[in-house]
Amino acid sequence: MNRAVISGATSMLGAALVEECLRHSIDVIAIARRNSPRLDRLPRSDRIHLIECDLDELKSFEPSDGGADAFYHFAWGSTGRDADGNDLRLDPERQMLNIEHTLDAVRLAKRFGCRKFLFAGSQAEYGPNDRPLDRNTPIKPTMAYGVAKYAAGRLAEMLCRSLALDFVHMRILSVYGINDGANTLISYLIRSYLNNQRPQLTAGEQLWDYLHADDAARCFRLLGECNAAQGVYNIGSGCARPLRDYVEIIHRLTGSTVPLIFGERPYAPNQVMHLEADIGDLRRD
Repeated sequence: MNRAVISGATSMLGAALVEECLRHSIDVIAIARRNSPRLDRLPRSDRIHLIECDLDELKSFEPSDGGADAFYHFAWGSTGRDADGNDLRLDPERQMLNIEHTLDAVRLAKRFGCRKFLFAGSQAEYGPNDRPLDRNTPIKPTMAYGVAKYAAGRLAEMLCRSLALDFVHMRILSVYGINDGANTLISYLIRSYLNNQRPQLTAGEQLWDYLHADDAARCFRLLGECNAAQGVYNIGSGCARPLRDYVEIIHRLTGSTVPLIFGERPYAPNQVMHLEADIGDLRRD
């Protein structure tokens, strides 16, 4: 792969992939939202060509030059909360817009001359499970976000087929690292313990699969380069540990003197108790 297009290039995963591409001398066309406050996440490099383009502009954007090999689509709207604190991932109408934007991205990939379209899906497509996730795991999403991710992926695959583009659906589990959101569990724990504050914790019995953003980016790059890569891949470490193990590691590494207390916080409704990727297909291909 000599050149990659990355939409959502200033997201945690997008920025990690930009860095990964640069390490391997791959030129990057980085698509970011107009006036994004996250543009400083992109390194200064002659190998990066920045395009500021909102999601609703993907449909009409015309590249000034083509010749890219792979198009990675990380951009996704309405993942935070509205002014009243409502979780936008539960809003069907907001999430439906992302399906249209994904199909616009597929057509844009074709205009760029790409041979492959790689879609950033989510473990939310599966819903709660009690076993490792593989490409044959039944799809039972419990929130509009997961439904929209699944629908966008399936429709994008069909459109790719009609446009003679290879398609890869990357179902991403729990990734952490630089540029992670402030409200993720890892960020919350680190911030709490560094400030000698005691976080409110569940019993921590959930089995969880965490992967660092740099390792995820390596997976993304290799999936873009590998001719055999097609269809669905679950992106994780392939190894699940009790969540309390991660809490204990962070507590130790931060040197916190706050006592470790588990079980003060009840599990959320529909709490996922087992999140683990079967990465056999990923390793093989």
